[in-house]
Amino acid sequence: MPPLSIPAQAIGLRSEFPNGVTTVGRNEIRWQGELSPDEYGRIYDIEMCYRRNDRPHVWVRAPDLHSLADGRRLPHVYSQREQRLCLYVPAGGFWRPSRALCRTILPWTCYWLRLFEMWLVTDVWHELGVHPEPRARRAVPSDVIRF
Repeated sequence: MPPLSIPAQAIGLRSEFPNGVTTVGRNEIRWQGELSPDEYGRIYDIEMCYRRNDRPHVWVRAPDLHSLADGRRLPHVYSQREQRLCLYVPAGGFWRPSRALCRTILPWTCYWLRLFEMWLVTDVWHELGVHPEPRARRAVPSDVIRF
């Protein structure tokens, strides 16, 4: 299937998630708004960005996930500092540019938030996932001078 155009993605987001702000550029779409994992979950400020020929990226802008985690390493994020959410296995074919962001990425974000809230209580991520270990920094011999 051909990729959905940026305007088509915008129509879907504005239709399915009208409380957020959808911003469209020539090759990019952003959605910012509030999501909750369910009717009893806390409300999260979310930012989603999708650039043509790239994968969608999603961040929780508030509340601060590190504060909620109380010193624990955040689960299923691409980096602890950036806190970009890991919503699916990129090579698994779960998301493709022919799929609507409003039917995949934002609902998957709500699911991630539900798993995160359960993790806060149980310290167990109740879903499968594949995460490569961070690359170890190569040791620099002591006789090497750094500049």
